[in-house]
Amino acid sequence: MKVENAANMGVSQLGDLFESLSSSEIARFTRAIESDRADPKLPLPHEQILQILRPRLASLKPERYPTPMRQFCDPFEDLLTSAPPVEKSIRISRSSLMPIWKVVEATGGPEMTKAIADIEKAAAKRDQDMLEQAERRMWKLASVCIAQEIENSLNGVKTERALATRLGSRSHLPAFEQIGKILNVGEEITAMRKRFPSAPIRSLGTADISWLRDRFVEISEEKPGYEPVYLLAVLARLLRPSELFKLIRVLSSKADDRTISSTNLATTGDLIIDLLAETVIEIEQGVGAGKGEHHILSLARWYASEFTRITREFNIRKDGRWGEKLLETRRRVSKAMANTMFGASPDRIIDALPQIETKQGPGSGRQGVRPIFAQPFDEEKVLAAEQSAEAIAETARISHVLAAQSSATKAVVELKKKLNQIGRAGVDGMGRLDADELDNAQRNMMAIVRLLEIIDGPEEADLLRRRGMNALRALEGRKAS
Repeated sequence: MKVENAANMGVSQLGDLFESLSSSEIARFTRAIESDRADPKLPLPHEQILQILRPRLASLKPERYPTPMRQFCDPFEDLLTSAPPVEKSIRISRSSLMPIWKVVEATGGPEMTKAIADIEKAAAKRDQDMLEQAERRMWKLASVCIAQEIENSLNGVKTERALATRLGSRSHLPAFEQIGKILNVGEEITAMRKRFPSAPIRSLGTADISWLRDRFVEISEEKPGYEPVYLLAVLARLLRPSELFKLIRVLSSKADDRTISSTNLATTGDLIIDLLAETVIEIEQGVGAGKGEHHILSLARWYASEFTRITREFNIRKDGRWGEKLLETRRRVSKAMANTMFGASPDRIIDALPQIETKQGPGSGRQGVRPIFAQPFDEEKVLAAEQSAEAIAETARISHVLAAQSSATKAVVELKKKLNQIGRAGVDGMGRLDADELDNAQRNMMAIVRLLEIIDGPEEADLLRRRGMNALRALEGRKAS
């Protein structure tokens, strides 16, 4: 497809076209669009086209056209998030980028203007050396510019308000300051990204730790105070934040987190635990948004794994700097699990099963009550109940890490009790079933057997299965005679 043809196509047509293109075609088309956006020669709706392409680009991650703003963001790309700005998050909201870039572009002076122009020239010529030189100059100029703006804003409420106004919102101020610090070590971060080109980094080997240790020492000598900023960029590139404790352990001569609190590594440990706290927030938000148990389980499993790895890699004291923060995350996870996985979920499982009914209709005693296994079998609800039970059982197995043993034990015992009650009542009532209700009764019984097996193992489930099958065979024999 020729790029110029896109000008004559509607949104739906473009969407259909992009779905039919291969990965390499998408990459070439995107580069052509971004190249034309930088130096327009065609009447194209560049932003609209790129917006339609964005979902494909997020998964394909092709090489993108090096625009000045994109190169500006390169050192902190791993920290970007689509979520709105959050004051205490280590992430940088994408919504903050354009306001920050505009302030930097407007206040950087002639040298910034030249660096931006050089990036555009290098991109057009595909001159990688020129591009790298220009972007390094831009990062240094931008870091100085941002530092000056932050320093001026500290002169009083009016100057701070003026900077917030230029950024469009006070919520962009933390990201503005954070980006300025990151750009100060932009060159070192770029070297790190070249050393670890595939993100996320799954694990750090001995050679990797040694290389990172040397870079840390260099920064501490040449740019003291920026070591935590550099490690933040490393942290954002790791699959498991806990991996960075391997480096902290090598760099530190301190024995535990209480004594390390006075070193330049203290902030880095804080950042690792803050990332773990973001998982806690996701669990809490997932609970509030009514996410399924398996979604919450996956987050809880990740939390438990990271918690275990962190405490294994380093001597975390309960009264230490990191220990207190870790325990706070644990308390929050415990509460979230108690309210959902071990609170509301067991009730949803029982609600999917036949209900023990009270007396109905004329007569008295058991004669006025229909056998509970005569109630309709709802396959969809039972399948959802099984999935909930699997999530509860697996979460219970890691509940000691989540500090949720009490609520887990209570939920499992109560669920087991109710399943046995329904199962026994169902088997006891089988003698009053009609012939055409036997198949439905067997499905109801086996659903309870399966749930018991998931929650408590095979022993009591097998006992209920045998009792139920014996009752069914006896009933079939009576009906046949």
